[in-house]
Amino acid sequence: MISFYIKGVCNMVESFTFGINNCYILSDTKYAILIDTCPERYCNALFEAVKNKNITLLIMTHGHTDHIGCAKYISNQLHIPIAMHQKDEILIQQPSAQKMLAHTPLGLILCQKVKNQKPVPYFQPDIFLTHGQSLKEYGIKARIFTLSGHTEGSMGIWTPNKEFFVGDAMMNIGASLKPRIYQNKMEMERSFYNIYQSDATAIYMGHGKPIFRQNTLIKCTKMQYKQYKGCISMNASHQHCEIEKNKK
Repeated sequence: MISFYIKGVCNMVESFTFGINNCYILSDTKYAILIDTCPERYCNALFEAVKNKNITLLIMTHGHTDHIGCAKYISNQLHIPIAMHQKDEILIQQPSAQKMLAHTPLGLILCQKVKNQKPVPYFQPDIFLTHGQSLKEYGIKARIFTLSGHTEGSMGIWTPNKEFFVGDAMMNIGASLKPRIYQNKMEMERSFYNIYQSDATAIYMGHGKPIFRQNTLIKCTKMQYKQYKGCISMNASHQHCEIEKNKK
């Protein structure tokens, strides 16, 4: 497990990385929420990391199994509700219910992996979140922001510090921040540009290191780019996941 801690004006951020998955705790001085979980094999480690954080809510940025794998376990252990977008509820029992597309060799591999994934331990979401919804009742100054495209129900969390937790609507892996797989290319690009054009001071993603804004520049902490545009490749055409299989 890899972790870091950042203190902001209104909230504090803690990050925990299990394998290639990032989980975040967003907290104030009294309460906290957990953003995403990780694959099932890390459930015990995740619980040990968050058990004393006074978490009031577990939010799933989207319904892919690598993010919801420990949702039931953590919810039961901490006695907290699970929240997600209603459009991704179907992915809990049917991981391949939303057809994934890709535009890179890595993306084709990933969406084939999604297609073959088994369901996680079943849970019923307690709360369905919508765009603009406040998290104040859970003790956190933040709002929900729709980021559909990677999945139908992908969403992010925006704080008064201008921190943006975006799930897999951005991925800091390789030479591009664009999601490697997506359910809808047009929606994915719209959400991607909403993040890109926002005035976020920090962007926290489901995979890869966060990026931080300084004036008009973005520091891509994994890639050696000086400008945000250097992290973006927007012109690749997409392909259906089945193409790679059919070529064999």
